[in-house]
Amino acid sequence: MTPAPRERPLPREVQSAEQFIPVEIIQMEMAELERQLDQLELRGVELENSLRHCQNDVEETLLMDWFTLIHEKHMMVRRQAELVYTAKQQKLEERQADVEYELRCLLNKPEREWIEDDRDREQQLMVELVTIIEERNHIINSMDQDRQREEVEDKLLAAMVKRKDFNKETDNAQRNRGAKFKPMNVLKMLTQKAEGGKNKSPHKSKS
Repeated sequence: MTPAPRERPLPREVQSAEQFIPVEIIQMEMAELERQLDQLELRGVELENSLRHCQNDVEETLLMDWFTLIHEKHMMVRRQAELVYTAKQQKLEERQADVEYELRCLLNKPEREWIEDDRDREQQLMVELVTIIEERNHIINSMDQDRQREEVEDKLLAAMVKRKDFNKETDNAQRNRGAKFKPMNVLKMLTQKAEGGKNKSPHKSKS
């Protein structure tokens, strides 16, 4: 009996045009974010200098500007991380599609026609496929961990902004120590608390 002919392998899967972001677009947005972060850095230095020498009647306004700046910086840094993840995921998706297609073509070949090189190639492709899937899962986990850390950061920042007595308490504490208020200390405190919340999570995270 003549064996039935094998079906042709399915064509290589291509990412949806709606989901795919060209590398050039990612690079352009990353460059723009870097430019905006540089501007925020300069604005932060100006605000810190103003806070060191301001009068009490304008300090609260400057503090609100400072917290707004911190929030904007956090959002930009998060977007940068998101773009990096997106670029890595898309590259891995492209490679996974290539590997799966080559595997389908190889497996579509009658086994009696296989040579030693075919078997070696099958093993190589299977190992690479597993590695790609593990890397993609790692990216997904990292994104989830980042979201958890961001929630902690947002809650901390919102709580500090809502504390109407924050300005007074900070001012009194600094005066008792004979020191001036330093906004960078507030940013460090926010970071440390966020790190503490992150360490309690079962996930790892990147800053």
